[in-house]
Amino acid sequence: MVLGSRTQLTRSRANRGYVFEAVWAAAIAARFYKRFVDLNRAQRSIDRYKKMMMSKDPSLKREEIKTLPRVTGIDVGNMLRNLYSSSGQTKSYSTSTEPDVWFEAPVSDFLNVSIGVPRAVNNFILNMNGQYAEINDFLTASAAIVNQHSMLNFKVRQAAFNGIVDTINITADGLVDQRTVKADCTVSISTTDPQLRDVPPFAVSCKVPGGEQFAQVSGGEWEQFETLFSQLGITISETARTAWQTSMQTYLDEGIFQKKYATRSALVATNIPPIISNAAKGVYRDAADQLQRNFPNQLFANYIVQGFSNGVDLDVVKLLSKSIGGDTVYTGGKILRIDDTFRQLLAGLNYNVEYRETDYPSILIRAEGISEPVMQFRYKWENKSNKTKNDPKTYSMYPRHYLEALAGMFKVDERSKEFASARTDQTYN
Repeated sequence: MVLGSRTQLTRSRANRGYVFEAVWAAAIAARFYKRFVDLNRAQRSIDRYKKMMMSKDPSLKREEIKTLPRVTGIDVGNMLRNLYSSSGQTKSYSTSTEPDVWFEAPVSDFLNVSIGVPRAVNNFILNMNGQYAEINDFLTASAAIVNQHSMLNFKVRQAAFNGIVDTINITADGLVDQRTVKADCTVSISTTDPQLRDVPPFAVSCKVPGGEQFAQVSGGEWEQFETLFSQLGITISETARTAWQTSMQTYLDEGIFQKKYATRSALVATNIPPIISNAAKGVYRDAADQLQRNFPNQLFANYIVQGFSNGVDLDVVKLLSKSIGGDTVYTGGKILRIDDTFRQLLAGLNYNVEYRETDYPSILIRAEGISEPVMQFRYKWENKSNKTKNDPKTYSMYPRHYLEALAGMFKVDERSKEFASARTDQTYN
């Protein structure tokens, strides 16, 4: 596969995570839309399936196999093009799916797709004028995932082969508050089919490499430390709390986290950020020591599941990548199912905890039997910019506490899968 230069993506400052959300919605729509309309192609697909499965039953019928044609990057691009032919900030497209040849009379479903992403992402996609060479890897990686995602394809087959006209709604809304709504893309099906009528929506959280965060606590006051660690049953020791307050009291009395600075350099020139970050290290070290002595398995499992899903079962879909010519190129994806089964698996592991310290503190968590770390708590300093309609931009001191899922998180559950794009020898023009 040949990709176009990343020039537009770099210049547009469009967030890649939001680009993926838009492409992913198009890929799911293409998966529901595309069906066999040619009888010979459908039969060849059945023959391949039987051969692959070494079926001993030559009478196996197509409605039992329920084969679907593979979605390609071109299909995903066509759906994205249709979405971006609409006007407005929210892009939408409605159509009927292809009718499948299995039925004597054509049966199609209604398909409604809607996406809402930041303006910079909309402008980036619109400026490509439907020529998606620059994001071909997004398209082909998304196609690979939807072709092989078992739960998604189960739902597609249910709708495609029930002989009933269903209405499939696909919504990707990157503009909602991620603190309360964790799903980036949701599929719901409206139908008279009793087998589908009560099926819960299929929800997905989209991630790109470098997007390990699944939850955060923001702010530098003491209550943020309590919020971060109390859900694990941890009460920071009085010694650590006193040390933090001694280091911080002067700045807290000054209302340091409410102060605003005209420039980022003026904020940095105060030399206060390193002092505040160093004060946080003792708190993180104390929490890590407590976790290592008595790890709260069930509370930890609950914390992770809630952080990922906010109480709604969903799939985390994360793109895989490799570096080509200094650019990150997406070569497929992996999935992680967040539900009660995953919660139980997390709770059943044995964990080791390591405190780490650079400019900022972090707590690394490993699980026995998994070679790569599962997650980390990571403190990060940000000089947050503030901008309102009638006021000039200012900057303020703003620490964040990130909860980040690392590679080992995708090794906890055997249901987690990795999918490679149809071709991974991706290069640039």
